[in-house]
Amino acid sequence: MPKFFTIEHLTFSFDEESQQPFFENVQCSFRKNAMNFIRGKNGAGKSTLFRILRGNAEAHEALSGFIQFAGKKYDLSSKTQRQRFGQLVRLSPQKFDELLADQFNFMENLQLSRLPRYPGLSSFQATTQVPSILQRFEINYTTPVGMLSGGQRQILAILMALQHASPVLLLDEPTAALDAKNTQMVMAFLQELLHENPELTILIICHDREVVETYANQEYAEITVHENGVRTIENIIVSPSRGQ
Repeated sequence: MPKFFTIEHLTFSFDEESQQPFFENVQCSFRKNAMNFIRGKNGAGKSTLFRILRGNAEAHEALSGFIQFAGKKYDLSSKTQRQRFGQLVRLSPQKFDELLADQFNFMENLQLSRLPRYPGLSSFQATTQVPSILQRFEINYTTPVGMLSGGQRQILAILMALQHASPVLLLDEPTAALDAKNTQMVMAFLQELLHENPELTILIICHDREVVETYANQEYAEITVHENGVRTIENIIVSPSRGQ
């Protein structure tokens, strides 16, 4: 499976005047059409990395490096270029429940997620496509979302993020609040989603080593915090996945 998405020489500081970077010369790569996992202790910088990938660096922050993606190179020191890459990215946050309207059903939540920031009457006329793979997850589209299981709700949040087409999906701890059965459901859904969407690449922040080693495809990215506080990232090779 070819590498598709590479971060090169990424260096980042929260303050331009800082003598010590937060990330320093980060080099890591991710696979196309795969679940790419990112591990690290609390405070290691996983969410900061996702913020950078979404193009959300602040004016007072220092950022340099490059992203190679789908044959194009984006200069992270350029606000225009990092925001251009950020437009290719969608995020399903850790607190995904905050995105859901419990009084509405599955389909109604999907339709709401398609609305622009300032909707007009024509915005409500668009049809919402539901992947056929959902049939195996026993989701009743007419049931209020508040009555669905945690795994089904997470699947809904992921689909809501993807209603605006994007080749890169970021998932922040998608199984942190789920039991084993619902975790397996979400992972199975992601595998099916990748099978039906060959251009999709998924990056997943995950603390659970067992989940990572079960579902990672050959390797995962590990954020290391060194004694001086600087963070680096390396690709860790794992044994063949038990979840594939």
